[in-house]
Amino acid sequence: MNKKYIIITTIAMLCAISLIVTDITVRYIRYEKKQHEISEGFNTASQKRPIKMGMKSKTDTFKVDDVTFDIYYGMYEEGDETPKSSYVREMSENAFFALYLYEYENRGSVIYNNGEDYKDNAITQNIYSKNIDKDYFVKEISSEEAFSDDYAYILDEGFLAAHVEYKHHETITIMKELFSKAKGTIIIRIYAIVVSEGDEYRISEGAAVRINYEFISEDTVQIEYRHNQL
Repeated sequence: MNKKYIIITTIAMLCAISLIVTDITVRYIRYEKKQHEISEGFNTASQKRPIKMGMKSKTDTFKVDDVTFDIYYGMYEEGDETPKSSYVREMSENAFFALYLYEYENRGSVIYNNGEDYKDNAITQNIYSKNIDKDYFVKEISSEEAFSDDYAYILDEGFLAAHVEYKHHETITIMKELFSKAKGTIIIRIYAIVVSEGDEYRISEGAAVRINYEFISEDTVQIEYRHNQL
């Protein structure tokens, strides 16, 4: 009787230990997997301006010629009946949006005045150009499109911060040429560009996803997300 009891108890203990080890292993695998995922920019704690941006990626490690992930952004909160007012001084002005990629250390200028670089957001400039030596133009979003329902976002108010639900997202690939150093920073930026009745251009708002990267092998980079305003 005692011997049988000992055998049963031993088997039960071994089964319990096996279950515990399996659970720990599964948790570890899930933890490791989670460490390589990126899901950022979905709360407003660090996003005070009208444009919201975020990104999601199943991994933080990429081959340098295929750094591809999803970016999320919205121009106004759903329910705002006059979204353009967040960007313009006068409602007669027009606002459109432009998406660019560039190296942090080599930022170009989307607004020019007589050949001089845009320096100060408060200075009205009069020339807008998509073709910038140091920046990669991705797309332009018209006022009609930007203030449509497709580019709205929903804020779910929480205790410390509001969760952001984006209606628009797209897949973007960072070109290999931007990874020019062993370690560096790449910016994905949206500019809100306002045009006055006199066809003068200025940047009124902006937001960005800041990607810190580091080569961990000859052809592999690891990235880290940082939210960044204009």
